[in-house]
Amino acid sequence: MISTEALVSHILLYLHYLQENCGFSVTLHEFQNVFAPYLVQFLPYRVHSNPYCLYLKSNAQLWDDCISRQGKILKKLSEGPFWGVCHCGVLEYVYPIAPGGRVIGFISVSGYRGGLPESEGKVRHICRKYMLDEGKTTALYCRSLSPDPPDTALLETLIYPLAQMLELLAGKRLELEPDSPAGGRNADEVLTRVLQHIEKNYHRPISLEELAQVSHCSRSYISHMFKAKTGHTLREYTNLLRLEEAKKILLGTAASITEAAARAGFENSNYFSLLFRRQTGMSPSQYRRSGGGMEGEAAD
Repeated sequence: MISTEALVSHILLYLHYLQENCGFSVTLHEFQNVFAPYLVQFLPYRVHSNPYCLYLKSNAQLWDDCISRQGKILKKLSEGPFWGVCHCGVLEYVYPIAPGGRVIGFISVSGYRGGLPESEGKVRHICRKYMLDEGKTTALYCRSLSPDPPDTALLETLIYPLAQMLELLAGKRLELEPDSPAGGRNADEVLTRVLQHIEKNYHRPISLEELAQVSHCSRSYISHMFKAKTGHTLREYTNLLRLEEAKKILLGTAASITEAAARAGFENSNYFSLLFRRQTGMSPSQYRRSGGGMEGEAAD
């Protein structure tokens, strides 16, 4: 029987294969409480990286609305995988993660233009609703998203093994910690609320008191529960999430280093550069020039 650590490694290798060899933009959603110990490993696959989505994320209200709509996707996935156009006009293929038939999350293959004129209408709508520059938004939509989505049969063939591995991992997690001290339904619900709040608001400072209020728990409980579940402190996880976002901004946009740091949630660009070098082994500018392909190696 394959170990949990080996299974996570296989999942990450397969995600990399889908991205690098197949050209798919794959993200994983709504499975936080089950896969909590591996959230950091899966961070590169938590957020869409195309320039259009990155630009839209700079609008806090729009990003909040994007996340809140994911619950509707979970309900629809009870009927199986499907193609859908999000409220921002992006066409994506969505596949359920459903161990034992219960949908706990989903896989998204995104980055495609939706059918016209429906998608163009959605782009115009979000520009009016969120006061976005329509010219810039439309140009990014046309330039960043592919007009040629892959064949559905091919996607089903390639995404099915990923879903099976994730469901196997979920089963192993539930077997390992069905009644752990930091586990239980209440802890899972609190963890989900905390993670959702962080993912919605990491672009700005988030206090422990704020997380305590949204989760209706004490600051001490949240700190200890989060570390027990994820293996990371709240600050560590939030900074890792911001660093992952900064990488996407550096590679997917022309934003300056200071702007990338600010958009990712860092108030101090020098602190951002220090953390970035510690994690990647290179400065943000070196990372951009290398295309992100030398991560982990010592920089000149």
